[in-house]
Amino acid sequence: MAYGSEISDRAAEFMVQGNNCCEAVVRAANKVWDLELAPEAIAVTSLFKEGMDSGCTCGALVGMVMISGILKNRYGHPLNDKLAADLTSRFRTKFGSTCCRVICKQRSLWEKIGRKGCIVLTAKTAGILEEVWADVQNPADQNLRDYTHAQ
Repeated sequence: MAYGSEISDRAAEFMVQGNNCCEAVVRAANKVWDLELAPEAIAVTSLFKEGMDSGCTCGALVGMVMISGILKNRYGHPLNDKLAADLTSRFRTKFGSTCCRVICKQRSLWEKIGRKGCIVLTAKTAGILEEVWADVQNPADQNLRDYTHAQ
């Protein structure tokens, strides 16, 4: 299924391959934007599945915030320290909650089969990530490493 952007499609692919939602967002951003993250930076995402196994904060949201923290540190962002709050607000607006348990309870039986709902949510979350950084510059037109933001 095509989700409309390379990063969204990659995130969905990583989910289908068995990665959790946090891993999928981080791996997709790393791949599409050529971030050259260390293996340890990817490994840290492994425990953020299913709301950190407690149904709390969705791992896809966590992955989006992690990548945004890395990008903000490297390139800056106009929202600065308000970026995480903006990402959380966008996520909550799109999915109705930031809580994995709440989001999953709202799904139909069909969406629960084979993690379909999680795959779609993760792809859409990667799309939010792309939107937030497209406001700064377009990653598809220019590699993020080439961007410098005056602070």
